[in-house]
Amino acid sequence: MRKTLGVMIVVMLTMLMVSATGAPASAQTPSQAVSAAAQVAARNGVTTFISVVDRSNGAVLAHTGNSGAQVGSESIMKLFLAGYYLLLYGGYRATPQSVKDRLAYMLKYSDDDTASSLFTDSAIPTVAARYGLGSTINATDRSGHWGAARITADDMTRFLYRAGKDSAVGPWLIPALANTARTGSGADGGFSQYFGLNALGGVHGSKQGWGCDSFWTDPHCAVHSVGYTDRYFVAVLQLSGGYPDPMRSTATNSARTIQQSRTALVDGDFICDSSRRYVYRMAGGAPIYVSSWNVFGGAHPCRPMSPTEIGRLRVYPAEGTFLRDPISGAVYRVAGGAPVYVSTWGAFGGSHRTIDIDPAAVRRAGSGGVYNHLRYLPADGTFLRGTRTGAVFRVAGGAPVYVSSWGAFGRAQPTIDVDLAALDRAGSGGVYNHLRYRPADGTFLRLPTTGSVFRVAGGAPLYVTAWTVFGGTQPTVGVDPAAVNRASNVHYYDHLLYYPQNGTFVRGQPGNAVYRISSGKPTYVPSWAPYGGPQPTTQITQTTIDRAGSGGYFNHLVR
Repeated sequence: MRKTLGVMIVVMLTMLMVSATGAPASAQTPSQAVSAAAQVAARNGVTTFISVVDRSNGAVLAHTGNSGAQVGSESIMKLFLAGYYLLLYGGYRATPQSVKDRLAYMLKYSDDDTASSLFTDSAIPTVAARYGLGSTINATDRSGHWGAARITADDMTRFLYRAGKDSAVGPWLIPALANTARTGSGADGGFSQYFGLNALGGVHGSKQGWGCDSFWTDPHCAVHSVGYTDRYFVAVLQLSGGYPDPMRSTATNSARTIQQSRTALVDGDFICDSSRRYVYRMAGGAPIYVSSWNVFGGAHPCRPMSPTEIGRLRVYPAEGTFLRDPISGAVYRVAGGAPVYVSTWGAFGGSHRTIDIDPAAVRRAGSGGVYNHLRYLPADGTFLRGTRTGAVFRVAGGAPVYVSSWGAFGRAQPTIDVDLAALDRAGSGGVYNHLRYRPADGTFLRLPTTGSVFRVAGGAPLYVTAWTVFGGTQPTVGVDPAAVNRASNVHYYDHLLYYPQNGTFVRGQPGNAVYRISSGKPTYVPSWAPYGGPQPTTQITQTTIDRAGSGGYFNHLVR
């Protein structure tokens, strides 16, 4: 709002420009940003009243302690006037275009003549009642003194959120605020509106206000900016004796500081990828893909984030996070980045907090792209501890290999408690398939105490005499030597077999000869014809076959 009330413009003395403060750190929360903005304003002789709410759900994220105090509305009142006429005609669709054109011009240029011609004493009470603005009232000095209407920062963000959700008003009003001109209308050449939220880049919209109608406050001159960013509805109301500057600069600093702030993500929050239309839900600090809103009963508010921002989050949920399939009720515990089934809460001494996630994220875990924020099987090397017994296992090739003693690993290692049933029934189907019962064929195992290496074939560890046949050193998983030496069908040790399963095919290298295992004995296969064609084989060293049954590590095959 433009006023020429003989106010002293002490620009030269008060131009302690905020730009010297620099851009705020993006790590600030909204509360920290509001506090920092208010401090900068105070150093410049400006009293600021700020409120910030979440655009998606209206939650109050931050505000100054005085955000409920009344100040003169100045041209911020024009927002109420626009809302009133849209409601008067039964919503923006029914409002005559000529009326909407006048309202749009009034908001864009903060045109006083339009506001004065449209003003009615019923406008503010009507809008305040509709949106629950308890501290927003008409001026108390005289009828029609609309610049002295009383508003608060809290009421302004409440209005923006509630009016924005109002189907009669929001679809017209919110986009209109993105059209605010850099300069207001007026015979004096116009007042620069390029401050506060109007000076932001990116997604934003604003309504500006200025003048000296807060006659009941000291100081009584104001420069206001209210509107929105991509994440927030924001109200920055200001009073100062230095009019209009430095208030325009402090308003801009406040708006930029708030725009760059970020709310801390918590488990359960939904994230919208701003460029690829993907949706994720936070669980254990990681974004878990949502393939359909139907899982959650329909769409939910979600926080827009760029792919780069999403990429900075954890890849997998924190170890120990409990996940729940809301369709079946199945519960899983994250171990090694994978969802390990929980058959009963009794295994953990009672129920724990869970995060509902899309069951497709469990079913398709590790299948690529958006589904790679869960592994299908725990990462090799993960230590698991079975509840109730305390038995420890190390994941190798997706299977739990028993650890009889920490001695092989130098000292006790961090473990993740999992339901013992998930270990006992590993690989048995359905929810239990996020662990294998025995390591995948081809997995390399290493004894930390000796450095000896074995390759799993048919569930058994076959000695590796040289890396050369595999093209050089390969990744290995350290396991307890007892798990290899005592591999059998005995409980705990049965996650490795002593001899490969009957029918296992191995390929000796060098030489490329194929053998079929029966009762631990490798028998040469001269042709695939008896087996209906080529079958999967596991490559091992020919020496291991040649020395089968000769003692020590070679005894996992029979001569």
